[in-house]
Formats: sequence, C-alpha cells, structure tokens
Amino acid sequence: MPKRSKQDTLITINTILEAATHQLIELGYDKMSYTTLSKETGISRTGISHHFPKKTDFTSALEGRFIKTAIDQLDITTSLSALTSSWANALTNSSFMSIFKLVFHHSIVSGDDCNFSHRFIDKIITLIVHELGEEARKEVEMMLGRTLIAMAK
Repeated sequence: MPKRSKQDTLITINTILEAATHQLIELGYDKMSYTTLSKETGISRTGISHHFPKKTDFTSALEGRFIKTAIDQLDITTSLSALTSSWANALTNSSFMSIFKLVFHHSIVSGDDCNFSHRFIDKIITLIVHELGEEARKEVEMMLGRTLIAMAK
C-alpha cells in the first residue's frame, strides 16, 4: 500500500477536526463518538483513532478554535461594561453556550486530566485582562459564574 502524502494526511486530519467541531458543538461531548465521526466523514473509526487515540485529544486539538469562537462573541477592547453587555448577549448564542458546556463538562468528566478546561479558561481570562486591564479579571470570573447559571436554566 503506498504511503500517504503529508498533504493527504493534513486533509484527513482537518476533515476529522471539522466534523468533531460540529459534533462537539451540536451533539455535545458525550454523544460525539468515533462512530458518529466515521459516519459523518466517511473515514474509518480506526483511521480516526490513528490520528486521535483518545477522545480528549479532540478538545486539545480544537482548543484554539473554541477560544476564537468564544472571544469573537465578546467585546474585549472597548470597556468593562461593553464586555459585560457582549457576554450577556453571547449567553443567547448556541455556539458560545455549547463551547462553555464542553469546557465545564470536560472539567468534571476528565478527573485529573482537565487541562483543556484550565487552559481554556486561563486563556480567556488572559486575553481579556491583556486588553482591558487587571480589573477585568473579577468581571470575567463573575461572567463565568453567570454562564454556569445560564446553563442550568
């Protein structure tokens, strides 16, 4: 069997990651599986697990995408009140909420391996504090709490 080119491998990985992004946001972490990914991509479960041996590998690989999607919903450059207002509006955005559900869910189900959740939240805080100053830290922590409360509704 001929060896696949690096370009073909990257195309396969990106196809898997696109499907994983869609399924993590639409279905959630528990319902996404190697089987659902295989059905969506046409790539065998073995082929998927070759690139992503553990389910948590998907969240690690997609961390940057999820951070960007969340930050894109927020006004982090104008003022604290603009941040708070944009975050309140983002709580009605299904993608924003799905990402935070994934982050919080992952921190619970992953036990000691909740690095994705820690990195995600730390990165969000760091990006906002970098733009709005240290006083934004408390506001972000409060908005994270509001996000948790909104999920319970």
